[in-house]
Amino acid sequence: MSDPTILEALRNLEFFHDIDDEDLKRLAEIARVLEFPADSEMFHEYDTARDVFAIVSGQVSIVIFTPKYGWRELVQVGAGELIGWSPLVGRDRLFDTAKAVAPTKALAFDGQKLLALCRENSAFGFEFMHRAAKVLAQRLGATHSQLREITGVKLPSEQPESD
Repeated sequence: MSDPTILEALRNLEFFHDIDDEDLKRLAEIARVLEFPADSEMFHEYDTARDVFAIVSGQVSIVIFTPKYGWRELVQVGAGELIGWSPLVGRDRLFDTAKAVAPTKALAFDGQKLLALCRENSAFGFEFMHRAAKVLAQRLGATHSQLREITGVKLPSEQPESD
């Protein structure tokens, strides 16, 4: 995929909706396109956390492995969603596995270069990290639900807000 095509892909992804075009151009410069066949791993739990991925097309299952329960799906994500955010928060390792459920195309951003872009332009950096924090909150919510299911703890009919 050429840079103009990467730029167009960024413009069409929900995660990047309303991001300034100059910032999208900078993102396109550090992005590379990766394709994953169905049933392949995009990354594995405990791999070194290097890249952040924006899903362009396809479907990805975020899973964890436990000896007692085997593979357990936390959430499925699709086009426009961000995965592999660990490098953005200083984590050296990934804590789950991403498996392509269907043929999947993703944009991969080097985590260090992405952080540098966020630091260079504080308005962009704030907006990007705010959106990444929303993703993190959604994934933590999915994990929370899975833990409650595994432990047999029943949720109240009215969900309290979490910090």
